[in-house]
Amino acid sequence: MTIADTPAVLDQRTVEARIAWLRTLTPRDAPAAIAEALVAGAPEDELWAAGALCAARYLNNQAQNLLGFVSHAMIGCEDARRLAAGQPTRTRQLLIVQALAQVVYDLHDPSFAPYELLPYWPFREASVPENLRRLRADVRIGEYMRADHRFVALMEDLPRAEVVDLLLDVGLEGIVTDDHTLISPMLCLGMADLIGWEAAEPLLRWALRYSASFSRDFRPYDRALELLARYGLEAGPPGDRPGEQAIDFDAVAALRAEFLAAAPHDRPEIAARALAEGVAPASAIAAASLAACDMYLMTEPVPPQADYDAVSREVAPIHIGTAMNALRAVLPLMLPRTRALAAIQAGSLLERGPSVLSETFAFVPFQAARPYPYEEDVDRLRGQAPEQLLATLRDALPAHDHRTATAAVRAYAALGAPPEPLIALLTAVACTDNGTLLHNFKHLHAMVDEFYACPLPDRWQFLVGAARWAAWYAGLWTEVYDRAAPLLGSAQEEGGA
Repeated sequence: MTIADTPAVLDQRTVEARIAWLRTLTPRDAPAAIAEALVAGAPEDELWAAGALCAARYLNNQAQNLLGFVSHAMIGCEDARRLAAGQPTRTRQLLIVQALAQVVYDLHDPSFAPYELLPYWPFREASVPENLRRLRADVRIGEYMRADHRFVALMEDLPRAEVVDLLLDVGLEGIVTDDHTLISPMLCLGMADLIGWEAAEPLLRWALRYSASFSRDFRPYDRALELLARYGLEAGPPGDRPGEQAIDFDAVAALRAEFLAAAPHDRPEIAARALAEGVAPASAIAAASLAACDMYLMTEPVPPQADYDAVSREVAPIHIGTAMNALRAVLPLMLPRTRALAAIQAGSLLERGPSVLSETFAFVPFQAARPYPYEEDVDRLRGQAPEQLLATLRDALPAHDHRTATAAVRAYAALGAPPEPLIALLTAVACTDNGTLLHNFKHLHAMVDEFYACPLPDRWQFLVGAARWAAWYAGLWTEVYDRAAPLLGSAQEEGGA
């Protein structure tokens, strides 16, 4: 992410026309209409921009509670756009159709629409520091409208880097309660790279408003501030080199093991101590990301898939992985003090563990189960060639066979086979299904991103985790795919999706 000025390659007039067009579509006709637009040559970047901006302007993107009923269309466009990078044409087109169809669907959902985000005038105090202080107080008490007015002023009064750092620090404040407080600004800032800083204002406003829209537990953040001071990290970690993202292999392996062996309450301090001893934030977060993936693979799938409530319960644990990915992705955009806070809050996420919902929709403590994949399942697949293992995985996903799906990935990795065919298969499966509010794209993008960023052989854990989630949702909600796919040509390019 670079937070670019307005790119010349996007014609704002045609983007506005696309936004107006999306607002005329219905959930029933949207898949075919979007597919037909792509076949007719509609520029992909233009559609991504229109989808995100339409959702930002005309959907209520605030969280009313922590158990669902939050639109993911605005941020889902950026997740899908990142996942589309490097994929074949038909896969990219299916990702666009799924993302934009979700925008249209939400435009007709009574939980999110009708709505319009109006322009806000800037609201200032006697000084910029005082306005900053009061904005943080407004966010904490849920005064989202006044916080929004203050943010509009600060976008005019602060250097861009400080505005970005403010958004991300606010996200860190609530991340342990709801990972989206950081995931949302990360994805909105990513879309700003495509559409430009000025055009992205409504997305950035939503990134702030989201954090002010529901009750959060501030104790982990306040403890992180105390650890920051106790370990002398307020000016930034001594081992930090802003602009450099080199990862210390040995430090990552050792810190990951220490995180997993420690009592949950000790994990934030382990992160702070590591920073004080010279471990860079990028290495600390890489270790935490691997440990989080290990923990996710210790969760059990929620049956049955057809149960309405099972969707929200199953999707909750995956967010620890997407949150770790967000922490790593935004690290280069943070100021030194915030980079130290980000690494400590990674430890706070490990203290919490994967979010787990009970049958009564109460958050309950994470309890480690036997991790996937099971060794006997991996042994059963040894001897299969890479192509056979991909076929085994392709069959296991819609059968909701988590054991075989995760074992196939592990057996594939053991052969030293290239990751790209396996990632292409998982992406093609993601394109067939909305995975509940685009979470298929969110989790897969995060896991693929972490896989490529990880310096250790154990990076294959991330693709095992991607298969674990895909085996839950695959084949459940394919209406959009069924309507769009026949219009987009042959499926052979996608490996049989």
